[in-house]
Parts: sequence; C-alpha cells; structure tokens
Amino acid sequence: MTDTTTSPATLAEAVITAREAACLTQEDLAERSGVSVRAIRNLETGHTSRPRKQSLVLIARALGLPPGEVGRLVRRPLAGGHREPPGPVPAELPAAPRQRLAGRAAHVGSLRAHLSAARPDGLGRPAVVVGPPGAGKTSLVLEAAHGVRGRFPDGQVHVDLHPGSAAAPLTPDELVRRVLRSLGTAPGVDRPEEAGARLRDALSRRRVLVVLDNVDSEAQVRPLLVDGARSAVLVAARRELPALTGQLRRRIGALSEWESFQVLEDLLGAARTRAERDCALSVVRSCARLPLALHIAGLWLSARPHRSLRDLADRLEPEQDRLRFLHIGDLSLQASVAACFGVLPAPARAALQRLRTVRGAFGVEEMTTHVTPSRGLAADLLDELLDRQMIHADTATEDGRARYRVHEAVRQYVAYCPTGSCRTGTATGQVWLPRQAGGARTAGGVRDQRRGPG
Repeated sequence: MTDTTTSPATLAEAVITAREAACLTQEDLAERSGVSVRAIRNLETGHTSRPRKQSLVLIARALGLPPGEVGRLVRRPLAGGHREPPGPVPAELPAAPRQRLAGRAAHVGSLRAHLSAARPDGLGRPAVVVGPPGAGKTSLVLEAAHGVRGRFPDGQVHVDLHPGSAAAPLTPDELVRRVLRSLGTAPGVDRPEEAGARLRDALSRRRVLVVLDNVDSEAQVRPLLVDGARSAVLVAARRELPALTGQLRRRIGALSEWESFQVLEDLLGAARTRAERDCALSVVRSCARLPLALHIAGLWLSARPHRSLRDLADRLEPEQDRLRFLHIGDLSLQASVAACFGVLPAPARAALQRLRTVRGAFGVEEMTTHVTPSRGLAADLLDELLDRQMIHADTATEDGRARYRVHEAVRQYVAYCPTGSCRTGTATGQVWLPRQAGGARTAGGVRDQRRGPG
C-alpha cells in the first residue's frame, strides 16, 4: 500500500493516490466503503468543503490503510490554497456500442488499463487506435472510454475533428478552443499560444478524459498532451501517428471468420444464423470481415425477419454493387471509405486509381508498371498508402521484398465508385444510387450518404 505520509499534501491527492495504488475505481471504493460514488468524486476533485469524518474513516479502511495512517489522512488539508474554482463537468461521450465488440476484448482491456494507470514518470502518453475504413475504430474507442469514466471525475470531452463531408477538419487551434469551452474556460485571448497554455493549465489541474475521433495528424493531438497531468487522451486515427512518442498504439483490421460470424449471431440470433450457416459465411466474405459492413448487414436482416440470409448473400454477390448496398440509415461503408479517400494527397489518390486493376499482392515492381516509373517515388507512395490505412502488408517474397494488398473495401471503392457507377451528386454528401434495397429512391434519385463509424 502506498504510504500516504509521502503522498501529495492535500486530502484529495492522498485519496486519489491511495485508491489508484489499490487498483480501485471510484465505484469499487464506494462499494467497499459504503460511501457514495458522488461523495468520493467530490472529495477527489476538492468540491467538498467539509467532508464527514466518518466518511473519511470508512474510505481509509476500505483502502486498507493502517490505523495510524487513518488519523493522518483525516487531518490533511482539503486542498492547496491555489486550487481553481470548480468548473463544469462535461459528459460529452456519445453512447457506447449496444452490441458487444467481437474480437476486440483484448484491445478494450489494454486501452482501459492504459487510461486508468497512474503514471510514475508523469509523462502524457496518448492511446491511439488506428485502422482502415470500416474497422470499427470509433466503436472501440467509445467502448474503452465508457469503461473508465469513473476515473475522470472532472469530465469527458469528445471531439470529432472531421464531423462531416461538408465541413473542414478542425485545426489544432480550433481544437484547443473547443476543449477549453467544454471545460468552462473560455479562451478570451486572440493568440493561439496563450490559448494553448490555458488548456495545458486546465488539464494539469483536473482529471479529464479527452476523446478525439477522425484524427489526421499529430498536430491535432499534441496540444492536449501535458506532462504531470492526471488527464488522458484517447484517439481514433485515420492514419499512423508515428511522431507521437510514447503512445499506446492499437492497430485493428478485419475480424477473423469466426468473429465475423459472431457479429451476425449477436444481431440475428444463433438459431437464424446457424440455420443458414453457408449463406452467413458468404455474407461474411462479401463484407470483407469488416465490423461496420457486418453490422449494416445484420441490421438490414434484423429489420426484415421474413427475409433469408440467402437473399442477402445473393444481393452482395455482385462485387460492383456491394458498397452501394451496404448502407442503412446513417451508416454507410461507402461513405466511410470516401471520407478517408477524400483527404488523401492527390498523388496517393491517383496511385490507388491506377492500382484498381491489380489483383492480389503487389510491390514496387507493379507500382513502376502501373503508377510511376520511378522506384523511389513508388516506394514513397507505398509508404504513404500504408500509413494512411489504404493498403496493408502481405507476406514478403522469399528474397525479402515487401508485398502489399489494397484493403478490400478501398479496392472496391476505387474500382467502381469514383469512375462512374457511384457518381457524386450535385448536393454535398449525396451520391447517385442506381440500385438499393427495396428499389426505393428519394425524389431526384439521390440518397444522403452519411459517414458511418470506423
């Protein structure tokens, strides 16, 4: 047990230190001590002006402190004289996924452990989830974040840095001001440098979880990293962020065949799915084992209990129609891919277009044939596409040459959508759909294609 006599001087800091050393959440401590979660949260944030002595004794005993330390804990000052007045406590997290995340339990556990752990070195270390479109980055991040809310009593801030196809992504300066507003600390300054300083000060004084979605660069994350702070940063990134040193990185991709089957089972029930096992596996393959695609397929079937899995498998069989079909409500695999494709540099977009006829694995040699005669430029483009989650590494050749494959949903997008069959409509965020489930179209022949999570 941590010796509270050498812990930070205030009562709030001593309780937090002892609780974290005991590996307890606020909920765990409340259950052990009989003191309410709210009372413990107010105590740790310094919002309680006169805590009851009996409550402190119960908390100290629940933490396993020796009798002599219980008295010292009760006599500690409540807080330092410079503590800032309590601010608003934001609770901005979107709802957690309603279905279990098949195949992601280990990632959820490691993210929660990282976000909850005390940092002996005091260094700000973000947790980053990265993966291709449709892999379920957003769902994984939200599942992890909801599990540690109790460890961040000063609030949870959520920011989507690229909230829609019509909106420009937030710049680092805009993000700083956005988080400051959530924390009730209006910048009130014109200079970005001063706003950044105020944000670092706010995060160093509070226990806040900041969740960022659709991150494109390290510059968007760096202003939130504060050494010595108890706040934490959790990121869902569209690309690798190698310049963020010390990060916990979790790369995710397609699920295994069995995990994909479990997604359908969870949505449709085991009896219905297993009765048409071969058709379910056909759906799994057509969805490229991507969580977003599988979720859409399962929702489509669950809304139509009279339809068979064979019907869906047949509809997904034509490769050129899959992305158009895999959307329901505001969830769209095509829109998820389009959002990532649209922010690529022009040379990377052109390279993918020229690779659309390449089947299977490829390397620098195929790049020099289809994309550019320069081997150096070909290698650079491969690195860019790999970094941006458009391609993934395949088995190397016997002589050690690297091989790659375009992610299946990305390959279908560049093969069929930009070249005509998914023509972009005149209205922002709309696409022409020549065929859709039920054959229905809105007036003018367009549907809104919103970006799905992941």
